[in-house]
Amino acid sequence: MTHPALMLLLDRRDRGEIDSSDTARAMSYIESFLVRRTICRIPTNNLNRIFQSVPAQLPVGVPVADGLHQLLSAENRFWPDDDELREKIRTAPFYHYGRWDQRKLVLQRLEESYSHPEPVDFAAARLTIEHVMPQAAGEEWLRILAEDAAEGESAEELHARLQHTLGNLTLTAVNSELSNHPFERKQDLLRGSRLEMNRRIAAAERWGAKEILARADELADRAVELWPAPLRGVGRAERSRDWHLAHQVLAALPHGTWTSYGDLAAFIGSGAQAVGNHLAGTPGVVNAYRVLNAGGQVSDKFRWASPEEEGDVKDRLAADGIRFTDGGTADPAQRLTSDDLVLLLSGADGAGEQQGEDTGQNLAEGKEEETRAERFFRQLAANDTPETVAAVRSLFAHWEELGGWIGHGAGRVITSAFLMLGNQGGPGNGIWPLTLYPGSGRGGTAEVVFQYLAAREPFTDRALRAELLDRLNRLDGVDIPEGKLELRPNIRLSLLEQGHNRELLAETLAWFRDRWENRNAS
Repeated sequence: MTHPALMLLLDRRDRGEIDSSDTARAMSYIESFLVRRTICRIPTNNLNRIFQSVPAQLPVGVPVADGLHQLLSAENRFWPDDDELREKIRTAPFYHYGRWDQRKLVLQRLEESYSHPEPVDFAAARLTIEHVMPQAAGEEWLRILAEDAAEGESAEELHARLQHTLGNLTLTAVNSELSNHPFERKQDLLRGSRLEMNRRIAAAERWGAKEILARADELADRAVELWPAPLRGVGRAERSRDWHLAHQVLAALPHGTWTSYGDLAAFIGSGAQAVGNHLAGTPGVVNAYRVLNAGGQVSDKFRWASPEEEGDVKDRLAADGIRFTDGGTADPAQRLTSDDLVLLLSGADGAGEQQGEDTGQNLAEGKEEETRAERFFRQLAANDTPETVAAVRSLFAHWEELGGWIGHGAGRVITSAFLMLGNQGGPGNGIWPLTLYPGSGRGGTAEVVFQYLAAREPFTDRALRAELLDRLNRLDGVDIPEGKLELRPNIRLSLLEQGHNRELLAETLAWFRDRWENRNAS
């Protein structure tokens, strides 16, 4: 999409109207425009129009690089300034926006800014993005976070708010070794890294909210120097795109689901109190009353935002399919976390992937010292009991007896296993009902890929997906709400230790295979 602008620059350079230095400077404005928008989570849907208009709208009588700088700084271009960039580096869930290669490039450029005398060969290095504070925070990590939590905020809420921010992310080639370990173990590994950013992390005495935010500020200083700011006073429009994103995801809440102020805040990169104030003061926000506190209770400060809205909130929630416990709290199984909210707007593309760059989509077994299947079971055994591991092996054997095959993701941090039907060689050649993950400290899970199935025949029929949901809910310990029929809910693999559950799941998988084969036969 940038080619119209780049071709214009190179053409002017070939004709001698601009030298190489100014061409590079003009390209740095394009890079900054794209990178700053990515970090600040600005949608990409108008980029084609912006860059296609460059040749016609470039100011006349102004040097080309300066004219491009001015043009991209204009009203409705939404090129974030330094203040917005700094704020979003501190608060926005960077890990959940843009493509993985874009996120990796941002971290690579930040690492290069340290100008290390022995720079890393990024083309040859097999680097992936690592969460320093892991996505699955164990008791030790939550204890550290509890020390930094603000009044009224739990360690879990603080973890959700900061885990995906840029200050908590780095590049490494030893993700599998880092995994879900306490910070002291990660320090030892990061000290040996050739990346300057990793050595700086290793120098910290602890890794909690204060350290994550301090690193975010350090990276923000470098980002401001790396990526030039837009010009001031060119008529840039004010916008509230974060709130637009919040309104969009609330409008998409499925029937029978709710979310919390903290989950919504983590999703947009804001604070729970700011979310509550916005919803209380903004009339017309669809499903605003389905945002509850973390315990599943209506906030004491809740009020309808407009006079037209009235009535008992719990009655409205019950009408929307929200169940309440005997204690009067909303059913936690119906809660959508910040990660669920991401899925809600992401569509079915890549629905078989775990969130993270390292899982990959090449499911065919590679010829490695350790096969992907071996890696999967090694990681599973590190997080689950021998009984669970044996139950999963039995599940795989039964699936193969049904005519399926097991594909494995390429991840070295957390790999995955897909129960595949169809030709071997990749998910594009078949279909799968479950993706299994060995977990990272909290035990393995089976992800039910309803979101992916919604775009694959014959499960485009919602009634078939609902029947799959009903069959899975017959397993003891499984209670997936109907509201998650458009998402990718998880089942704990430890539930398969029960023989009754293994039998029910085997029947469900046979039913799934029959539905798919009957569709192909017809």
